[in-house]
Order: sequence, then C-alpha cells, then structure tokens
Amino acid sequence: MRYDAVLTDAAHQQASALLLRHVREGRRQEDLCFALWRPGTGVERRSALVFAIIPPGDGERLLHRGASFLPAYLARSIRLALQSRCGLAFMHSHLSPGWQGMSAVDVVAERDRIAPPARATGLPLVGLTLGTDGSWSARFWLRGKDEFQRRRCEKVRVAGGGLRLTWDDKIRPPPERRPMLRRTIDTWGARAQQDLARVQVGIVGLGSVGCMVAEALARIGVSRVVLIDADRVEEHNLDRLLYAGLDDVGIHKVELVARHLRRSATAADFRIDARIGWIQERPHFLAALDCDILFAAVDRPLPKDVLNHIAYAHCIPVVFGGIFVARKAGGRLGQAAWSAVVAGPGRRCLRCDGQYTSSDVVMERDGSLDDPSYVHGDRHSDRGRRNENVFPFSANVASYMVLEMIRQIVREDWWPATAKLHYSFVPNRLSTAHERCRPHCSFERITAAGDSAPYPFIVDPARRERLPRKYGPNEDGR
Repeated sequence: MRYDAVLTDAAHQQASALLLRHVREGRRQEDLCFALWRPGTGVERRSALVFAIIPPGDGERLLHRGASFLPAYLARSIRLALQSRCGLAFMHSHLSPGWQGMSAVDVVAERDRIAPPARATGLPLVGLTLGTDGSWSARFWLRGKDEFQRRRCEKVRVAGGGLRLTWDDKIRPPPERRPMLRRTIDTWGARAQQDLARVQVGIVGLGSVGCMVAEALARIGVSRVVLIDADRVEEHNLDRLLYAGLDDVGIHKVELVARHLRRSATAADFRIDARIGWIQERPHFLAALDCDILFAAVDRPLPKDVLNHIAYAHCIPVVFGGIFVARKAGGRLGQAAWSAVVAGPGRRCLRCDGQYTSSDVVMERDGSLDDPSYVHGDRHSDRGRRNENVFPFSANVASYMVLEMIRQIVREDWWPATAKLHYSFVPNRLSTAHERCRPHCSFERITAAGDSAPYPFIVDPARRERLPRKYGPNEDGR
C-alpha cells in the first residue's frame, strides 16, 4: 500500500498563512496546528484528504523558536474530529524549503504524544510538515505490535487552481535526464519534468480522443498510465482511431493502445495498468483513485458522473474533452465545437458546466439511452448522437486536454487561472472561462469527503475477458 496526503487549495492557503506567518514577517519561528482529514482508498494507495484547519486558540500553544501544543488544544481537536467522524492531522512548520525530514523531537511528539489519543477517531494520526517554500511532507502513524509505526507518504498533493506536488525522493526518486527528452525538458524545465514523469495518469475512454491523449503522455515522459475501456475496435472506428488498422478490428481498444504505447514511451521505467471494463465497475473505480490526474474521454453521462464524483470527493482533477457537430440539410457541415474542461476543487463541475444532466444519468441506468424508439424520437433525437467527430476534431480536443494537464502541473502562481477552453470551428473562435459551480451544487459539497461519500452507482463487473493488468518495461502484454 502506498500513502499520500492531499490538501484542498483552501486548506493549503489557510495552513500556510498560519504556519508561515512568522517567517513571512522576518522571524525564524516555527508554528503548529491541528487539522481534520478523511480517507480515500484505491487499489494500491491510501490518501489522507485534509479538508479543515483547526487554528490554535489563546493559550493553546507555546512558541519558543520551536513550538509546543498544550493538552487542551489536543483534546479540543480530538473532540472536533470525533464530531466530524474523521481523522486527526498534526501540522507544523520547519525553517527550510522542500520535503522535510523529522527530528527526534518531532517523532516523539507525533508517535508518543499525539498518535495514542488520536486512536479514538478510529483512524491513524497523519503528520504533515510545511517548508518555507510551501512544500509539504507527510506520514501516517499506524498501530504496530509494540508502538506506532511511521509510514512515509510518497508525495503530498495540493489540488485547486493547479496541481502542486511535493515528493519524497527516497520513495520515488526523480528520473534521470534522458537524451530523447532534451527538447521536452528544455521547454518547461527539469523540475516540472520530474513532476510530469512521476504522476500517475488515468485515461477513461480510449476512442479517438483517448488514444491521442495516451500517445502524447507517452511521448512527454509520463511513466505511470492507467487505461480503462471495455470497447473493441470496430470498422467504423478506423477513420479516427489512432494505431488501428483492418487487422485490429475485434480486439479491445485497451490492448491496442497498450501495445503501441510501449513503442512510443520515452520514460525509462514505463508501466501501464490496462483494464478492460467501465469506470463504474468497482475494480476500475478503485484503480482511478490511485491516479493523480484523470482524463475523461467518454461521451456517456454515467461515466461523466462517476468522474465528476472522483474529482471532488477525492480531489483528483479530471480533464474532460467533448465534441459537438451539427449538420445542415443535405449533410453539409453546419457547425462544430469542442471544449476542454478541468473539474476539481475550486472549479466548476462537469454537471454545472452542462456536460450532462442528472436525468441523463437516470436514463442511462434504466436503459433508455440504448432504446432506439426512445433515443431517436423527435423529442430526444439529440441525445442519441454520439461520436460525431472526425480525426482532425479529435486531434484538436486531445491537444487541448493534454495542454490543460500540463498547465495544472507546470503553472506558476502568476499564471492566470482557467478552467475551460471552448473552440468554435465555423467562426474560428477560441474562448476561455473560469466559473464556479451553481449555488447548492451537490458535488461541491462533497469536496474532500473521500470514502465517507461513496458513489451510489458502483457495480461489480460482469465476467469478461481480461488482459494482464501490468505492462512493465519488459512485457508486451500479449
């Protein structure tokens, strides 16, 4: 099991303002606070979703260049965690930048002073340390036979305006610079490339858009990719499906893409988790929770709803791309438009953005979207139009989606915030927008809820043919 910690951007900003206040005022003074977290559990990763900061009250801590909490502060924080049915986190600052180690005093404070009473919450204590440059480090304290054992987190993510990452290089060392990536690294720098190379990226849907997204990720040095799709290649896919030829008709799209990505990959240690199935099936839903960012290359409402849930409940940004084509009488092209949207904490969700409706999800679940007499009726004729695109349109939206993922990771604080790109083909117009969810959005309310807000429509998978799940650097997956 791997361990991660995740903060919403709001929690990060509040904690940073409190813990680094003295440093920003020019004083060499550490500080501390408690916080609340909820678990998010995937197949191979357990995440602590930190969502609320508990500022210290008067007389609840002592500052002496270092910092100490008083028993009343710990007791109050545990009561709040019990009331909220969540875990307790302990945060403190250090006076140096980057990923932070722990002193003997730090270990005693967390392992011996806080972890035992924090057991009352039913969840482990999570410790976090903040460096002067805003970098976090984190660990879980798990109950052992004789004492609490520390499990270091692989990384800490801050999800919101971008995707800020700090890594424990001892657990996940940065990749070596490879000559084949020289131009890529020169474009955005070695530090950004180290983040891009180490993130785990999921692609849900491997049609025309998903295949091109996968190819771009392999070329820029991403080393961990999860592929999720249940469809097979059909002859009518061949005019827009990258890699596919007549000999590939009938094979699973996941198999097709996995086979070719190994040829395109520029990462030295490139691995694929290839899954034949739908995102709403339990094993594949859990695999998505192991990812740091997801691509939604799907056109059905139920998968969009699942991914929307993941974006907020588990603070995993989802990059969605959609294409619309309208034809005039006689079959001529009337209009085409496509968009790339990033959903996640602090951003407008896919449903509020109009990418689907709750009634669409209900119709898919009861089978109405697959009922020709319903779909093709006059009133609902637009609902049945799917995959209305061609290779150039798919290539364009795929490039927008990959660029939005890169923006999430390499962006600096001074870059303007965007959450949606929309291109209209006929007037040749590109527009951007940064909007929030509508009032009382149910997805916004479950931000960082994790496992405590389970998605209601997860199903167990039907028996289906499976590929070997893992494609390592020396395996062809066939």
